[in-house]
Order: sequence, then C-alpha cells, then structure tokens
Amino acid sequence: MRWFSGFCLTLFFGLTAILPAAAEEYIRSYHSDMTIAPNGDLTVAETIIVNAEGDRIKRGIFRDFPLTMQDAQGRAVRVGFDLLSLTRDGRPEEWHTESISGGTRIYAGSKDVLLRDGQHTYVLTYRTDRQIRFFADHDELYWNVTGNGWQFRIASASARVTLPDGAEVMRTAAYTGPLGSTARNAQAQQDGDVAEFATTRPLAEAEGLTIVVGIPKGVITPPSEAQASAWWWRDNAGTIIAVIGFVLVLAYYGIFWRRVGRDPAAGVVVPRWDAPDGLSPALVNYIDNKGFSGGGWTAFSASALDLAVKGYVVLEDLKSSITISRTAKRDGKQVPTAQAAVLGAVDAAGGRFVIDEANGETVQAAGAAFRQAIEKEHRGKYYNANRSYVIGGILISALALFGVVAFGNLEPDMIATLIVPVVLAIFFGVMAVGFGKGLRRGSSVVTKIISIVVLGFVGLVAISVGSAVLVALMSEMTGDEHWPVLVSVGGIVLANVIFFFLMAAPTPLGRKLMDGIEGLRIYLTLAEKDRMNMAGAPTMSPQHFETLLPYAVALGVEKPWSSAFETWLASAAAGAAAASYHPGWYSGYAGSSFGDRIGGFSSSMASTIASTIPTPKVSSTSSGFSGGSSGGGGGGGGGW
Repeated sequence: MRWFSGFCLTLFFGLTAILPAAAEEYIRSYHSDMTIAPNGDLTVAETIIVNAEGDRIKRGIFRDFPLTMQDAQGRAVRVGFDLLSLTRDGRPEEWHTESISGGTRIYAGSKDVLLRDGQHTYVLTYRTDRQIRFFADHDELYWNVTGNGWQFRIASASARVTLPDGAEVMRTAAYTGPLGSTARNAQAQQDGDVAEFATTRPLAEAEGLTIVVGIPKGVITPPSEAQASAWWWRDNAGTIIAVIGFVLVLAYYGIFWRRVGRDPAAGVVVPRWDAPDGLSPALVNYIDNKGFSGGGWTAFSASALDLAVKGYVVLEDLKSSITISRTAKRDGKQVPTAQAAVLGAVDAAGGRFVIDEANGETVQAAGAAFRQAIEKEHRGKYYNANRSYVIGGILISALALFGVVAFGNLEPDMIATLIVPVVLAIFFGVMAVGFGKGLRRGSSVVTKIISIVVLGFVGLVAISVGSAVLVALMSEMTGDEHWPVLVSVGGIVLANVIFFFLMAAPTPLGRKLMDGIEGLRIYLTLAEKDRMNMAGAPTMSPQHFETLLPYAVALGVEKPWSSAFETWLASAAAGAAAASYHPGWYSGYAGSSFGDRIGGFSSSMASTIASTIPTPKVSSTSSGFSGGSSGGGGGGGGGW
C-alpha cells in the first residue's frame, strides 16, 4: 500500500505540473525602439506584448503619453505628439484619444469588439519633439520608456536608441522602480550610435524603466530663434491669453468708467426738513440707493407707513406678521405711484392685505408690481445703470476666458481648478462693493470709490496668494507656471463684479436730488439742540414726527428720529401731547418704549415681509546622470 500511496502522490504532482498556470493579465514584453533625428525629433515604435484574459483587458489597451517635460533649466515645456500608426497582431487597429491631466490617452481597440483571450502584440509608432535637453557639456535624452502608470506587471522591458548618423553615444544610465526610485535593476550597453537597455528583473505594477543617453554637443541642432519663439508661445499660450484678457478688461472698464461712470460733482449739502421736489419716501429710497435697497421691501415698508400716516390704511401687529387694512378715506387726491401700487395690493386682497408665510406668493407678486411701477415711471431719470457698457465688459471677459480654455493648452484638471480664483473673486468683489456701499452716508462718492478699489486690490492680492498656494499643492498636476493664469482669471471676474457697481452713475437731476436727500438725512439724525438752532426749522410735534417718519424709514434712520421724538415727549415742552399721543394708524406688540415700537419699524416690517417670500428649491533640474530617477516623463497605461 505504501508504494500505491507514493504512486498517487507522484501522479498528483505530475498532473499539477502540466496543468496551465492560473490565468493572469500582464505585459510579457515591452520594447521601445527610438530614433533621434538631427533636429531632435524623436520617432518611437513601442512593441507591447500583453496577455489578455477578459478581465481588465476586454477590448484592448490604453497608453498614456505626457505632453510636458522639464528642460535643462527645470522649466515645464510642452512637447508635440503625433501618433503615426497603431497595429494589433500585425494588422491596423482602431484607436481614439482623449485628453487627461498632463497629457493624452491613446485607446487601442473598439468598444464594439471584444478581444479573444491570450497573447496580443500591439505596436504604437509616434513622433514627438522637444525631448532633448541641452546642457553646457553635453545633450541628453532623458526618457521614461514604459511610464510608471501601468496597471499590470511587466515581465521584461527593453529599449534601443539610435543617434543620427556619425554620432557616438557618450554614456548611458538606467533607473527602475516606482516613481522617484533610483534603483538600477537594468543593464545598458553602447556601440557607436546605438544604446541598448534591458531590465534585469520584472517590473511590478506602477514600476517603470527610465533611460538616459548622453549625446555629444553639435550632434543635435539646437532650435532656431523662430522655432524657440514658436515653442515659447506654445508653452505660455494660457498665460499670455489670460494676462492680455485681464489687461483688456481693465482698460475697457477704466476708459468707459471715465466717460459714463463717474458721478457728477456733488453740490453743497445743507440740512433740510422736507424731501426735495416733494419726492415720496419710496423715491427717496430708490434715488439714494441708485435702485432699491433690501430688495425693495424697505421702500415698500416706507410707502405703507406713509399711507398709514395719511389715513389711507391702518397697520397692525408688526411683530409676528403684518396686516395692512384699508380705511374709509377716499378723498380722490392722487397718491404717488408707489403708494398707489401698495393700495392696489390691499384693494385686490379685499381691503385687508395680510403679510405672512401663508400668503408668501401673493406678497412676492405685490412687491414685484410695486418695484415695476416705480421703475417704469422713473427708470433713467435719476441715475444711469450703464448696463450696456457692463455687458460689453462681460463679453470681452467671456472671450478672454474662452480663449484661455480653448487655446491655452491647459490640462482638464487645470481647467477645473480655475473655479477656485473665480469663487475668490466673487467673494472679495461682493465684499468690497458691500463695504463701499455701507460706508456712513456722509462719506463722499470719491471716498466710497477709493474704498472699493482698495478692497478690490486687497482681494486681488488674496487671489494671488490663494492661487500660489493652490499651485504649490497641485504642481505635480498643473505645473507652477500656471500661477499667472489663475491670478488673471480671478482678476477678470473681480473687475466685472466691482465695475458692475461702479459703472452706474447719477444723472445731473439725480445728483441734485441726492444732495437734497443727504440734507434730509442730516436733519433726521441731528441732535435735538442742533435741530432747534436751525433758522426756520419747525418745532417738534406729533404731526411733524409722523410726516417725516416714512422718510426716516426709507433712509434707514428711523431709530434716531423716533428717539428724538421720544425725548421730546418726555420733555416739559410736550405738555399734554405726551400723555395723549397714540398713533391711530398703528397697533402692535407692546415694546418697552415708544422707540422700541416705532423705531424698529423698518427692521421689523421689511424683515417680516422678506421672511414670507418662498425660497426657490434648488525648480531647476540636473542632468539625468547626476540626479536621475525612475519616472521622468510620466506615462503608463492599462486595459479597457
């Protein structure tokens, strides 16, 4: 029985030995045959023998080729690439390419054709330029034969480099392993104008073979001035287009701002206790802000309050919601456009217009009708938005950005990175404009413009610093030469945001009325003793307070005006008026003081209205002999 057990064991091992090895997808052989032309162009024929098992290699293979390399000065330069032919098993093979980060990907095969399992031989022949690096004592080819991005192991890799006729290889070097490895598991030999290389051990996935060939000076003709110039434009196309676009946008806005965007000179501002030209509170808000502030709800609130003071409506419950109720007053006197729009909304609601979340859509429609009524009657009278000039700047900016993306030779990942300076530009632009508009009302227009420009410059510096950090983090992907592109793109967007505000300018009539409005604001915010010292100024009274309260709301100074009235009520001069005063046009929550109830009207009413609106859903380098490593040039591939 012992002999039988030995026989079975021997038979088992024998059968195991003749069974085929487990199926594996890998590269059996990778050979690159390179010929260097006298002008430095490189023609490469890559023979790649793969074993396909229908796992990752179903339709064919793909080969990644980098379109940048580092020259002798460490600058990233763009290289040319032209695929001349591609065959599989000796017959032409269908292929297509797509852009990838830092290069191009060549797909060998068709999506409609599946490969049979087994061995296949691919031959890719292509031509590339600018691969020769020129040093003081020699020239060299520093070439990543296989690339370090293959998804399969490579059983053996080899390369043959042929120099131009009459040349002789000076020296050679070879590196193997993952990216950055200085291992030398390869042998090299040279014979006249030919250098040959071969690995001495298989290459694992993501490992590659990189070779260096020294070439005597004079063998390769350096690029001519015309060729060097053409290459320089190719390397810097994105930067050139972006910088020129930025300069053009700034020049355009600067020229037309001087022509149409500069505000007329301000007149002498003196305190006054009435609105200039009998303007309604809504128009005071509209002119003062070169449009509406707070989405128009501040002007809407001021108009409703003006109607209430004049006895047309009654305002109720200003804390949690607002109800505007019609009164019996119908004196036939024509009210201003703004008030007529508010009354129209109240009448359409049956005489009781409720502002709460349940009626959000109705409130939104009423607000839109209110704004349209005022703009239709007064558009262009008091200020010019100069939107046509802004549109011109946007068109120039769009052309510049299109040029950067379409002709700037940027990698796909770099194009996606442009969103960062764009977002920063919008943020700092809006912040600069908001700060300029939020300066105290007494500030001059020049002060506001200078503040916006200075903050815009600070934003541009921030974009520059942010872009530098971004480039430092992503230099392996984008190259540090793209910093000017990021800054210029951010600058273009920043200029549009800032000049969208600066391009608008008051008309001569608007400038005159703005001076009068400023005088009214000064009066409403003066201390009582200063107001009393004004010659001809009316004395404080409930009627005087109520008449100007809608204007105080429109200008955002209702709290100091209400506090002044409250101080007067507490004085002996008020007499019996203090005890009997209670506005019949208003009933609401009980605040701790009169200022709490009326002084907070604008913030309460405007914010309550806004809350009811529905929200829409929605470095230098060294020679490859002294500082080389595996991975120079990138590349790689896989199956698909």
